[in-house]
Parts: sequence; C-alpha cells; structure tokens
Amino acid sequence: MRQLRILLSAFIATAIAATAAIARDPAGFEKIYDAPTDVNMGGRPVIADIELWNDPDSINDGTLRIALVTDVTKFIEETERDLENWVAARTQNCGERWSAGEPYIGFPPNAMRFALYLEYEFWNCGWNGQGTPRRFARESGNIDVTIVPEIVDGRLQASLGALTLDQRSGINKFLPLEFATRRILEGELKQLNENPKFFRAPQPFHDAGFVYESIDADKDEDNVIITAIYRAQGDEDDINTLITALRADGIISER
Repeated sequence: MRQLRILLSAFIATAIAATAAIARDPAGFEKIYDAPTDVNMGGRPVIADIELWNDPDSINDGTLRIALVTDVTKFIEETERDLENWVAARTQNCGERWSAGEPYIGFPPNAMRFALYLEYEFWNCGWNGQGTPRRFARESGNIDVTIVPEIVDGRLQASLGALTLDQRSGINKFLPLEFATRRILEGELKQLNENPKFFRAPQPFHDAGFVYESIDADKDEDNVIITAIYRAQGDEDDINTLITALRADGIISER
C-alpha cells in the first residue's frame, strides 16, 4: 500500500508541504534557522517552512540536541486524496476489488489515525484463472486505524495500535474485510520498520551521528505540526558543520 507507506514516512519529519506559518516552539530550544525552501517528499515538489532549533544547555554536557519542526498540513491533504485514489484503482478482474469513501487523517496524542469507509470483494476465475469471474466474498464497513510511532534505541518504529470495523455488511466466504485490511497494514508496517530510510534520522543528520530522541504531532483546527528531536555526541562546532551540510544538500537555503 504505497500511499500508506508515504503517509507514515511523514513522521520522519523532513521538510515537507508547508504553506502556513509554523506555530509550535520546542521548550528549552533556541531557533537557529527559519526559512522556506524547495524540497521533495514522496516524489512531490513542495515549498516548506523549515525550523531548526538547538538545545544550548545540552552542549555543555557534550550532547547535541536538534529539533526539526515542519508543518505537514498540505502534505496530509494531498495524501488523503492519494489514499482514496489508490483504493479506488485497486480492482482485479480475478482477485481483490476495493472501493472507498472519503478518508479522514488525524493526530490523536502520540499517534496517527485514519478512517474511511471500505468495500471489499474477492472474485475467483476458476482453478486455472480462465473461468467466468465469480464473487466469493463481499463486505463493507467503516475502518478506523490507529498507528503508534515510537523511538526504540534511536530508531523510529511504527506499530498498529488499533483496528476497528463497524457498520459492517456483506458475506464472508473467502477473506473478511478486517483480515484483509490487517494483513495489508501489518505488511506495510513491517516493511517500514525494516527500511533504513524510515527508521534512521534523515540525511545529513544520520551521517553526523544523530539518532531519534522523540517525535510528536500537534494538530489544531488548521494545521498539523510535526516536531522531531535528534541527538548526537558533539559540540558547537559540530552544529555549524551540520548546518553547512544541510545547505550543501539543499535542505536549507542560504540566509
């Protein structure tokens, strides 16, 4: 489920899809960079307002702590459309056929939640796949999924927190809707958690020795703000080296 993978990858909190001002200030941090720049997320070029924050007190202990804050509102809106289009296009003459209503994506405390109305069918074309298609299963219902991100030994991981299905209808002769949906979700999460591009700090943070310390989403009526904090061993010179690398990679612009 490629669009689900892209959506979950938003928790990496690299510069993505922002048109509104960033509104959340990490407590105890000082801002060291704040400017819009051209970035690419999931193959989609966007303009993002990037904020970088430094924890000055941690440097005294030989520890670097950098917060990357990004408004992902526009990216979430576009991903909602992508998710809907993906489900609508998933139709096999002999196999699974899916359709869906308008998706919802939200951010409860310490989690990400998406919900949508799904219709699922399984069609069989005989033992050699050459027969007349025959529907073996049909089911529909409102799917509500909660994904929980966590940091494990400096690595970003995601797990299935909850999966509920209500207002069900249909008959199950082959694969029920809940089973099929859970299979897809667990498969995608497993691939994500094993993918270095997901669980590592983004470049050039990773090459500079940074790992994840925490990640959080904050949603108000208008915006979704992702705050990721990374830590590494080093001093103030290493902060300047990181800023230089960020500019060299085109992640932040010259001021």
